[in-house]
Amino acid sequence: MNQAVRIASRTKPHTHVLIVLHGLGDTGQGWTFLASELQQEKCFDSTSFIFPNAPHIPITANSGMHMPGWFDIKEWDPHMKQFDTEGYLKSLQCVEDYVEEQMKNGIPAKNIIIGGFSQGAALTLGSTLNLKEKIGGFFALSGFINSGIKDVIWDNEVNKSAKSCNLDTPIFHGHGDWDPIVAIEKGKQAERYLTEECHFKDYNFHEYAHLEHSVAPQELRDLTNFIKKCWQM
Repeated sequence: MNQAVRIASRTKPHTHVLIVLHGLGDTGQGWTFLASELQQEKCFDSTSFIFPNAPHIPITANSGMHMPGWFDIKEWDPHMKQFDTEGYLKSLQCVEDYVEEQMKNGIPAKNIIIGGFSQGAALTLGSTLNLKEKIGGFFALSGFINSGIKDVIWDNEVNKSAKSCNLDTPIFHGHGDWDPIVAIEKGKQAERYLTEECHFKDYNFHEYAHLEHSVAPQELRDLTNFIKKCWQM
């Protein structure tokens, strides 16, 4: 596993864990504001936060410049026609490792939620297909998933148990309608793919007006309510 920024729960021992995956060029530290936001509410006192750091890799679309990334970006295309499947699958395993770590530490899978922004959201959506344990929920902010990826993920005897365990796990997907980096149509395509082709039953897509490739205050409020609902807080 890569190193991660970890923020401990206010009370010990912790009972819930939120794993949040950053976007291209960012770090785990860049998303620690979410822990600060949630910890203002007492119901999150027993929640620990993990913000993994992506490895520094060459990004083809940035002339091969090295930066934090979960997988390569071949070209700046809001519809993501080219895709680094190998890098993506490698990072999916990293997410799986964090979940297994917490379960070994005694945290029930239902008390773990995975989320992310942009590239991190793409990993989150892939994790819905890849995880071998049913967790509490997933959230994707400005996310996408390439059509057909389930066949790549599931084309492996090891992943047989992952094929249905999270099909009714709640998924929150927030996306701005002015996003120039990941087009909102790519987000809507992810919703259609995961509900129609993969048969996920509890996919909640939220469109935010005039929002670019960022997170809106209303989106954070909606996300907070989603997490509370997943954990019955």
